[in-house]
Amino acid sequence: MKKILTLIAAVSILTAVMACKSTPAENPNVGPGLAVEIPELFSPDPDNPNDKMSISINIDHPVKIEEWTIQVNRRAAGQARQGGEAGQRQQTGEQAQRQPREGQEGEPRQRQRRAFFEESGKGTPPKTWQWDGKGTNGEMVQSATDYRFDLSVTDVFGNNATYDGVISVDVLVRREGDNLRIIVPSIVFPGNSADLNSAAISDEDKASNRRVIRLIANVLNKFDGYAITVEGHANPSSANPPDRERAADKTLSEARAKAVIDALSSGENNTRKDRMTAVGMGIERPAVAWDDEDENWKNRRVEFLLVK
Repeated sequence: MKKILTLIAAVSILTAVMACKSTPAENPNVGPGLAVEIPELFSPDPDNPNDKMSISINIDHPVKIEEWTIQVNRRAAGQARQGGEAGQRQQTGEQAQRQPREGQEGEPRQRQRRAFFEESGKGTPPKTWQWDGKGTNGEMVQSATDYRFDLSVTDVFGNNATYDGVISVDVLVRREGDNLRIIVPSIVFPGNSADLNSAAISDEDKASNRRVIRLIANVLNKFDGYAITVEGHANPSSANPPDRERAADKTLSEARAKAVIDALSSGENNTRKDRMTAVGMGIERPAVAWDDEDENWKNRRVEFLLVK
């Protein structure tokens, strides 16, 4: 009798399970609810491969998640820095099919560019997503630079939601023998000018400049025993520019280095001016090829060489 009762119970459970499987979930016609928490500042150690940041991802949705994608891209100058105002967009399945993703056919306004980092998967994304700060090609994030964090999640009915946030990278200090070097490509200057207060710079970029210079000052003040050479670097406009262009670029890049020194030594930044020397490198030491439209922004940079 006991065996018969056990068999009946097993058949009942199996019947219930099969009934659930045969009854499809109802399409909610709304994208998944996303809650994402990104650390205020990402301070990766280039020499420690196990040094990673953690981003918390929580999804509230009544049906199964089919797939997800995470993209990380540099936030270009002039783009709004969302920070704590990062938000979510939702699409139904039909809307998601009508609207092409960035770079796909149907969106001719923007040339397709390779994402700095991209990861995707089936099912639900990890609740704690970890990243070491390296791009898909192994390149480390740039110092004191903002990166866009885009999470896209789609359910089994094609309903999609996208979360847009910002990963703010701290100042990265690289060791060169007994010296230290900081490379910052994110300080925004107006064209052909060294005026950080120019009306040609948007309020958004002025605020970003103040934040970046404050981060740099915090680091420099920790290395009080070091003399600092502040190098201004420009982007070449051709493979072999004339001598007058080289001279002009050196003059401008030196003026920009001096403007950064003035900003670092003023107000609450309080980095001692007598420690710092400005040098205009111009186009003499480009980081990447001048005609690389995706990457030549790295040539317009300020470097800080710390010598004890």
